[in-house]
Amino acid sequence: MPFPTAVDVWHLALADLTGTATHLRTCLSDSEKQRAARFVFEQDRSRFIVCRGLLRGVLAKTLNLAPEAVRFEYGKKGKPHLDNNPVFFNLSHSNDQACIVTCRDTAVGVDVERIRQPTRHTWATLAQRFFSPAEIAELNALPDLQQAEAFFTCWTRKEAYLKLHGLGLALPLNQFSVTVNPATPARLCTTEWNPEDVNRTSLHDLTAPTEYRACLAIASTAPVALNTISIHSLDSFPFFTGA
Repeated sequence: MPFPTAVDVWHLALADLTGTATHLRTCLSDSEKQRAARFVFEQDRSRFIVCRGLLRGVLAKTLNLAPEAVRFEYGKKGKPHLDNNPVFFNLSHSNDQACIVTCRDTAVGVDVERIRQPTRHTWATLAQRFFSPAEIAELNALPDLQQAEAFFTCWTRKEAYLKLHGLGLALPLNQFSVTVNPATPARLCTTEWNPEDVNRTSLHDLTAPTEYRACLAIASTAPVALNTISIHSLDSFPFFTGA
């Protein structure tokens, strides 16, 4: 039996971290500061700075570097990575929650989404736009009261898989299928663009706060050992607090 692949999962409570943005901004690169400045709303700017600053903090802690010494490179679709991949990582955020995953062994992708009700469309209508026929059928078979959670369960599983490959939404969402029911283990079922991925990719639902769903995708079918860390302050990062 293969050894488990270790993955660190860092949950960021952004509402508790809002006051850290000014401090975290000091470790950002010039290009990151320019990106932050382009946000129209202060809340969005603050969340970007906190997420990016703590991504640097997590990687610095893992690699024993200063946060400002972390150097990002970018794939064709903009996915950040480190030169020579000493650590694979990914970041996602939604509303007041963010999630960073790190792994020393293989590529990872993560997505977190707040469960919310549609404003203009039914779940069936939205599924027709984004999901595969198999996913649509599985969603429609569920009771109406379960469809909101199931929709975002499916969405996070699909998005995590896309982020594993650094594709964003470049690959049409209806060209691959995942399990939909929250009570069913996360699994990549089919993928037209890269059929072999079914045999070399695993999906793992992550613990998330109430009203959120989160999923990890990893380029391995070995067992996964998750180490979950909740961040509500900078206390875990001595280089930010001066401890």
